[in-house]
Amino acid sequence: MARTNMRSALWIGSVLLALHATSASACGHCVEDKVAAVYDYAVVTQAKAQKHHVVYFALDGTVVPGAALHKRIETAIQSTPGVDQSSVRVSLELAALSFSFDPRRTSYAGLQKALERKLTGEKLGLMELKYIN
Repeated sequence: MARTNMRSALWIGSVLLALHATSASACGHCVEDKVAAVYDYAVVTQAKAQKHHVVYFALDGTVVPGAALHKRIETAIQSTPGVDQSSVRVSLELAALSFSFDPRRTSYAGLQKALERKLTGEKLGLMELKYIN
């Protein structure tokens, strides 16, 4: 009887551990890694001083890292009205980007829509990761 209870306890423990492990994989570390890849303290500090906002996006679609794609994405962001050009950060390895913008020149929704239009040629979309105002 004790051996049966021990096996039951081990089986229940294994199931609980497996459930815990699967829930841990969806805890947001991917989002944190993407944000960290394009985070720049100086950009955030300067944006706050100017009352600008900072946004972090994941790139949605197939991203093949390369200098040409990096430059096209960077140029698309920098040419979007309201974006602080020197604030643009792109990580193709983690498919993430960030930049600051002047909310008096453009709305967040307008900015996102304009940028998504520019990225359609690359067959990429945007998913918001974090917004700092």
